Amino acid sequence: MHRILVAAVVVLVAASESTAQTVEPRYASEIETLASTPTVEAAMQRIEALDPWGMERLVELNEIPAPPFGEEARAERFAELLREAGADSVWIDAEGNAVGLLRGRIGDRTVALGGHLDTVFPEGTDVTVREVGDTLFAPGIGDDTRGLVVVLTVLRTMAETDLQTDDDVWFVGTVGEEGLGDLRGMKYLFREGVAPIDSWIEIDGGGIGGVTSMALGSVRYRATFEGPGGHSWGAFGGANPAHALARGIRHFQDVADAHALGSANQLQRRGHRRRHLGERHSIRGMGRGGHALGEPGEPAANRGGAPDRDASRAR
Repeated sequence: MHRILVAAVVVLVAASESTAQTVEPRYASEIETLASTPTVEAAMQRIEALDPWGMERLVELNEIPAPPFGEEARAERFAELLREAGADSVWIDAEGNAVGLLRGRIGDRTVALGGHLDTVFPEGTDVTVREVGDTLFAPGIGDDTRGLVVVLTVLRTMAETDLQTDDDVWFVGTVGEEGLGDLRGMKYLFREGVAPIDSWIEIDGGGIGGVTSMALGSVRYRATFEGPGGHSWGAFGGANPAHALARGIRHFQDVADAHALGSANQLQRRGHRRRHLGERHSIRGMGRGGHALGEPGEPAANRGGAPDRDASRAR
């Protein structure tokens, strides 16, 4: 977590902002200066000492299910942990985000350090953590339960080492990052939150070896294909919406690949029955931008199973 705290300190104390993926010399100099101050050095040592506590919280939080649109229980516990870690005030907003405030010396600006509470895994998934050697395995443990623990650790470290900032700092667990959540928690904070947010540092995913300073766009579409339906034999030869949506997926992928602007997913074919009207088939979710789509609380393709999403290195 050394890099995480140094990155946080650079933004929180120096209020540095970067729009490029290369570090300008003056920012590198600020990092070196901040990292060598006695308070920051003490904070780094405290982070190391808190590692066993962090691993216990990682297991605890991960074993509280937080499927899409079902983050309430985890949010409540995360809020309790924010209080225990030393936040000056803690609240859960109308959208379900859990927020802890650490007041700054001046408080003219607000900087947020956050991770997301929800996972991609549907309700009913076994989220029990399994330890094999020095590695913890469980659905959602790397995305993004580990990020939540980093947020808590930075808060506790700053409170216990009296690492003060000029700006107010929010420590946040957001809802609705995955799937059809469509970043609803983050959008609420920026559109309707109790205070304007001037800078945001997000801890997400397993790759914490660097800092990304440019935004990732995410665009979602919902397409519905409808047809008369009918028995597969008696209505043979009629228009079949399942065939139309299959062609739509192929066309979407061909167009998306030609632009090479990012990643794309097309997920979930569902059949809906209407009495006396046969069957209506629909596809929910044709999207671009690296987020899987699907119906709330239901499994969808390309969710889970990848070792880098499911494992967190334990020391």
